Amino acid sequence: MKILLNIVIIVVFFQSALAQEPEETENKIGFRSEWYGGLHLNTSGWGGELTRSKFRTYKKYDLFTLNISSLRHVKEFRVRNQIVPNARSFKYGKINTVLTTRLSYGRRYMLYEKFREKGVEIYFVGQVGLNIAVLKPIYLEIVKFDQDGRPLPIRVDERYDTDIHNDQNIFGKSSSLKGIGESKFNFGGYAKTGFMFEFADNREKILALEAGVMLDVFPKKLVILDSELNQQLFFNIYLNLVFGKKYYD
Repeated sequence: MKILLNIVIIVVFFQSALAQEPEETENKIGFRSEWYGGLHLNTSGWGGELTRSKFRTYKKYDLFTLNISSLRHVKEFRVRNQIVPNARSFKYGKINTVLTTRLSYGRRYMLYEKFREKGVEIYFVGQVGLNIAVLKPIYLEIVKFDQDGRPLPIRVDERYDTDIHNDQNIFGKSSSLKGIGESKFNFGGYAKTGFMFEFADNREKILALEAGVMLDVFPKKLVILDSELNQQLFFNIYLNLVFGKKYYD
């Protein structure tokens, strides 16, 4: 929240600094819809986002958003086999990777309108929707040893099992596609709220920064780690850098 507050203060200060410039009223009555999307970052992952916006009134918009991004556990950490040469790092105890697809509906409200070409327009954004989490099991490259305990030049792909795999016999992570056919789906809910700062100097274009907080909720814990610390609630700070276009249709 401190990061979000600092962003708001900076943008408001920047806008007030332009207050002495001649104002130029911008007529947006003709626009009826928008498409915009871009990079999505949050404290538990990253991905992309695409939004379809429909104008309800001059300062109110309906939003339909698709967000696809990774979701990680806060306790994840990397280790490396210290016995086998050239071994790759892997995340200790992480048995599933998670990819989320968030489908949401919401509203965007204009809080501050820009009246000059290089100004900043500020919106409040709120959305809720469905969250589909895909859990894919992690496969590792496992080192085999001879009878004298020396590593053999043979490695096999095996599904990560913390009972038999450890930092002595794990060479590294297998291909990210390995195990995709064994994926499982978990359905949950999603909500976010924040502020959007639009600063494009072309009235038909969109270039904006959106920042706020988001919550993913699932009816049961997502098994990411082989641990009791798995979660069903994920609260994050997010940041979106988006660009797009406004349309008259």
